[in-house]
Amino acid sequence: MSVHVFAGPTVTAARIQQLLPAAAIHPPIQHGDLFRLPLHPGDTVLILDGLWHHSAPVRHKEILAALDENITVVGASSMGALRAAELHPYGMIGIGQIYRDYRSGILDADDEVALAQGPDGQALSEPLVNLRAQLHRAADAGQITRAHAQALTALARALPYPRRSWKALGHAAAAAGAGLPEAHARADTHRREHPWDQKLQDAQDALAALSDSTALPETAVQTPEGGGSWRTELWRTSFVRHWSAAYRGCGPGCLPFLALLQHQQLYDPAFADRWRTRILAHLGQPVEDLALRIGLDPANLDPGQLAHWLTPAEQHLLDRHEILIRILVRSARLDGAWTAWPSSRKEAGPLLDHDSGTEAAVADALTVNAAVEAADIRHTVDHLDPARIAAHLLNTWQLPADAKRVTRDAAARDRAFRDFAAAVDTARNFYLAAVTSSRAPAAERSTGASASARI
Repeated sequence: MSVHVFAGPTVTAARIQQLLPAAAIHPPIQHGDLFRLPLHPGDTVLILDGLWHHSAPVRHKEILAALDENITVVGASSMGALRAAELHPYGMIGIGQIYRDYRSGILDADDEVALAQGPDGQALSEPLVNLRAQLHRAADAGQITRAHAQALTALARALPYPRRSWKALGHAAAAAGAGLPEAHARADTHRREHPWDQKLQDAQDALAALSDSTALPETAVQTPEGGGSWRTELWRTSFVRHWSAAYRGCGPGCLPFLALLQHQQLYDPAFADRWRTRILAHLGQPVEDLALRIGLDPANLDPGQLAHWLTPAEQHLLDRHEILIRILVRSARLDGAWTAWPSSRKEAGPLLDHDSGTEAAVADALTVNAAVEAADIRHTVDHLDPARIAAHLLNTWQLPADAKRVTRDAAARDRAFRDFAAAVDTARNFYLAAVTSSRAPAAERSTGASASARI
């Protein structure tokens, strides 16, 4: 059983190793990290610090997915305390004063634990929760009054979180007057003589608790209304399945399953047939019976509804049975909540052609994209011209350059895209490698200069 700790800058790696020598130490957690880890039932994850604002934070459903797989998830100090207070009804364990204050409602703002960090992870500001604790400890010691502690806390809260520091608080106190400059000076002296870091203290308490599993608090999982377990509720949304496909078990050097599947959606001529076979198998009954059950009758669709799913030629040439199949298959696009859409290689089964050379193509695409961005940070796939990608896809799918929207959308839906625009957006990640593969040798494509010139 493994223990993983996400931390920085609340507690150093050296201190973590001192308190929990066997722990695997990771940087602050961010969206996708829990899916990337090779976690197994019985493993433990301790979340202390996490990224947000400029990076997507760890999602609640990521933690639920870990809990559902019998992973023990513990939170304290910062992002961990926030998530533990929110998810303790589902079995996440919280430790420390900050967690208790969030859970009880004494603290209710995310920015209480927020701080600015430098590129190397160094703290550049003071979290409000620490300023608050230091002011109240000064009041407990009789150095300032309770009223002054509360007034200075209010001044600190009014500062943007990246600007919070004792120095900035001193400037705010000087501007406010009313005895606050003197109170700030006394509190500053007290905290220098009696330093206190609430986030660090909570982190150390959590690490100490994990070093002795008997010290972990009991979980108190609430039962949903009507009984049963939250695990039986419909909590695995399309987002959860998409995140799992994008990140599951994919550490450094690993090709995400989602990228492999998307590449075959776009470039494998046989994908549409495999998708059709998969959908028809998932329907589990003859399409005529299903159409009758759900009230689908092409004869009752108005021209606009027919034009949404079928090209003009299809409307005139196809029989009723084939029209029903195409409408059902095209409407069964990527709704990740439906198990027809796989979230892993295992779930994909024969939908993914494992012998098509896709892995090499995806690896090439990622290499080219990275080289382009390294050469010029402004040149990312997000800046690619969608018109060029659209022309590339039409050529790849052997459609006329002037194909109407309904024809484009039908071709995209046969490949499980929402519509042609969604296919164009997905193709951004593969476009550069695809268009350069026929123009330059691989060695040249690996250089940023050659690739960036074509963006």
